[in-house]
Amino acid sequence: MAKTVDRRVRRSRKLLGEALLELVIEKPFGDITVQDIADRADMNRATFYLHFQSKEELLQCALEELFDELVSQFGKTTPEQPIWENVQSELFVFRHVANHAQLYKALLGDPNLGLVIHQIIAYIARHSERETRSSLAEDMALSVPIELLSHHVAGSLYALIDWWLRNDMPHSPEYMANVAQTLCANGCKNMVGRGAV
Repeated sequence: MAKTVDRRVRRSRKLLGEALLELVIEKPFGDITVQDIADRADMNRATFYLHFQSKEELLQCALEELFDELVSQFGKTTPEQPIWENVQSELFVFRHVANHAQLYKALLGDPNLGLVIHQIIAYIARHSERETRSSLAEDMALSVPIELLSHHVAGSLYALIDWWLRNDMPHSPEYMANVAQTLCANGCKNMVGRGAV
């Protein structure tokens, strides 16, 4: 019985998340109501509040699920390489953004959604830190704290994605992945195996 309930809970949460992400493409986040989300998901408001306290909480969960879906593809890359040397990771990111371009344009173009920007950067930084820790040899030192290096990678990638979307994706995902990897690799390589800055 518990598995049935869990499945039902997961399904409800997923439908609410999908409903919100659809609505974000159609109108500003500030104009979306809980009732709009419940109606789009074909549920009532009470069901929404069983799962989430606010539309902001729902947005955070929906985005994390979207990012988790993206990160699950990273397992196909070479784990012994630091993330900044692996162009395949960036390629997955730019293809993912291209596949969800309307959504990301809406989210990054909404001046009231600074929360989303911070969430995207924090998510990428956490992933980058995990990948960096797993790829560095035991005796390998970084000249800056790994948290700063990870945020550098995340911020750079975010800035390139933002520029790409705002300019209607004038280059292919492959081109952007190569640019991102080259820029990050040149900056990050110098931080490995050196004394503290």
